[in-house]
Amino acid sequence: MFVHIWRMRARKKRLEEYEKFGRQVTLPSLTTIDGSRGAPFTRIFEARKPEYMWVVFWRDHKALDQARTNPLWREQIKRFEAGKFYKSIPLELVCEGLESFSVTPAKPKRPARPVKAEPTAPPVESQSEESAPSESSPAAFPGPTVEGE
Repeated sequence: MFVHIWRMRARKKRLEEYEKFGRQVTLPSLTTIDGSRGAPFTRIFEARKPEYMWVVFWRDHKALDQARTNPLWREQIKRFEAGKFYKSIPLELVCEGLESFSVTPAKPKRPARPVKAEPTAPPVESQSEESAPSESSPAAFPGPTVEGE
């Protein structure tokens, strides 16, 4: 895999226009070029002045070379330069990827469904004489008793 890194300092007055250009022109162009494997469009968070970076992944060096001669690529570059989005000449690097890893995001778990309450038995309204405690049984008079009362 080859990586084409492109870093530039943007003009403060053109930031919104440049971000729109990147999303609406550059990204769609890159997705249609054979050999392109992905391209995060990033704003450099810690830069004192507004800076952006593209990290474009290519299947191999040949795919990158062919992309550079692709009319779509050339048109996108012309439109970028005509937009005068950059304050300084962009830095370009071509790197060969030696090793990599990828992370597949875990699917979010569904929230558990609320547990339905078990139906309760209807309250017993009255007890029959057979099952009612007798006056002499301890259950008939709950709590402590004092003899003679």
